Amino acid sequence: MNKNTNSLRKRTFDLLERENHTKLSEFVHYFLMLLILLTVIAVVLESDSGIYNRYQPFFWVLEIISLTVFTIEYLLRVWSSGEIQKYRYFGGRLKYIITPMALIDLLAILPGLLGFIISRDLMILRGLRLIRIFKLTRYSRSMNLLISVLRQESANIVAAFFVLIILILIAATGMHLVEGGNQPSSFGTIPKAIWWATVTLTTVGYGDVVPFSVPGKVFGIVILLSGIGMAALPAGILAAGFTKEINRRKEKFRNKVLYFFKDGILDKSERKKLHDLAHDLSISNMEMKSVIREIKRMQLKVTEIYCPHCNTPIEIEHYSEHIQVKQKNK
Repeated sequence: MNKNTNSLRKRTFDLLERENHTKLSEFVHYFLMLLILLTVIAVVLESDSGIYNRYQPFFWVLEIISLTVFTIEYLLRVWSSGEIQKYRYFGGRLKYIITPMALIDLLAILPGLLGFIISRDLMILRGLRLIRIFKLTRYSRSMNLLISVLRQESANIVAAFFVLIILILIAATGMHLVEGGNQPSSFGTIPKAIWWATVTLTTVGYGDVVPFSVPGKVFGIVILLSGIGMAALPAGILAAGFTKEINRRKEKFRNKVLYFFKDGILDKSERKKLHDLAHDLSISNMEMKSVIREIKRMQLKVTEIYCPHCNTPIEIEHYSEHIQVKQKNK
């Protein structure tokens, strides 16, 4: 592959991955994000047959445009993934194709392609296009933050749900033994009682199935009190995970500011890099400026020198480690 092709592939990769934060890459980023939202809204509206029949030409044009754009984007991502060392050559491309985000990109276009191939307007294919909402994890910083938290806290979340499943089975078994004889249609078997146990332990409480006997009500109270803490456990894990992830990103940004400030100044290029990093880490401009001011105050140093003429002490405030005083030539 010649040098020009490699250069084009690098520019394509930077454009799609927003590596350089140029105006063009920002435009492509927000355009794709807007197109995803429009297609998701269209799928929701198409579920109403009246709206779909009335505006079918508009939905059809939007689908053609979005399917074309997403297909070109997918092919360009597969091609430009060669800029990453482990995805180079044919075998590397295959590895990239089975990565989670690449699979989401592929699944986002498959329903539309199948609809055109079989030439039939199937409702299930229209519904499957909602998979495109998962593409927002690539473009939305909030979705990206959520995915990072879920990935880091996955072990704790799985453990919490495992304990919850055990409690559901215990509650279903207990209610089956206590109330099964009185309400065989609702609690006659453990699988039947699982619905009540799940609704009660998650504190939803639909009220469609309730115990009638005194032992059943007492057991229900015990299970309900147990469910209060269990239902809040996954939410607490997520909340703690969000806090840790946000603090980790702030610390990463802070370390970068310290690195750039080691010479005592922030030039235009360094400020641009910090701005791009803050954007990628979902750090607001106010927080970014606050961290820079804090680091700047920390780096401020005071050096005391003496006037060579009158021997008067002079304090000089500066940001670098060294200060040099030279006599001006007349």
